[in-house]
Amino acid sequence: MAAMLKVKIITPKEVAYDGTALTVTIPAEKGEMQVYQGHIPVLARVGRGTVRIEKPGAAPVCFEVDEGFFRVTQDEVSLLIDTLQPVEAVGA
Repeated sequence: MAAMLKVKIITPKEVAYDGTALTVTIPAEKGEMQVYQGHIPVLARVGRGTVRIEKPGAAPVCFEVDEGFFRVTQDEVSLLIDTLQPVEAVGA
């Protein structure tokens, strides 16, 4: 099995997602960023857009997000988001 990332998405009201992923696509402030396990550490701003969480053998989990921040370590992605809305994955 491929190496998995730990993923947590937190809003001021709740932990919206807490699970694992093969890859996470983030709408970073200066462009879209795709993160895999083993990625170099990053701390940056999230722009408005869609966060896409890919899991093996399952449909992607997607959230339309407002601004916030994200942190990437070699095996974990954490997003602190002002507001979000779950959406159906397009082209899943």
